[in-house]
Amino acid sequence: MANKAEDNVNEKTFLQKIISKLGKSGINYFDLFVDGAAISLEAAKSLKAAMEDKEINEDVIKYIKEIEHKGDKHVHEAQRIIEAAFITPIDQSDIMEILKGIENITDSIDDAANHIYIMRVTKGDEFMSRFVDIMISSCEKMYELMIALKDFQKKPGKDINKLIIEINALEEEGDKVYSEGMRHIFSAENDPISIIKKKEIYQLLEHALDCVEDVADVIEKLMIAKS
Repeated sequence: MANKAEDNVNEKTFLQKIISKLGKSGINYFDLFVDGAAISLEAAKSLKAAMEDKEINEDVIKYIKEIEHKGDKHVHEAQRIIEAAFITPIDQSDIMEILKGIENITDSIDDAANHIYIMRVTKGDEFMSRFVDIMISSCEKMYELMIALKDFQKKPGKDINKLIIEINALEEEGDKVYSEGMRHIFSAENDPISIIKKKEIYQLLEHALDCVEDVADVIEKLMIAKS
């Protein structure tokens, strides 16, 4: 109990120190994280929208590429801001690692959508739907995590560790869906082309979930290192 209480104090002290520096620079660098996470969440929700009908909506699938471009532009603009800064609340390399990690989430969702399009997948299945639902939940938790980092000084009760744990749990849930899906296609599917397509998409969707967990892990390690 003592160690946990001490960890919470260290976490609060660390975050308050870095947030206090933000006002001096006039830039809230945590807004960059929040904006990036919002783009990833938009991509995840768009992928779900594309799969909601019986037939996959190609127009929505192609629109995800525009969201991916928005994510790229956001990172490039953020990099210019960071490189021009005299002082940043945490190391510039750490800020960029988080921003690029969030961008990887958007890129991976776009990659899955692009493969659905180029492989002419016209219908989703139970496992794809479950993957996308988990992806939305993961991106929502990531967005909440970035807001929690930004608002920590005003709302110190926000449990950042709890959000990280929830993201990790969602990634594990995605691993289970992947195992079930792969087992299903190799036991129930007869069309080799269909097997190849679904196998590829399952792998890409699992990778997208891994990318969300990667960002959560970076933040967890950063907090431990600075506490």
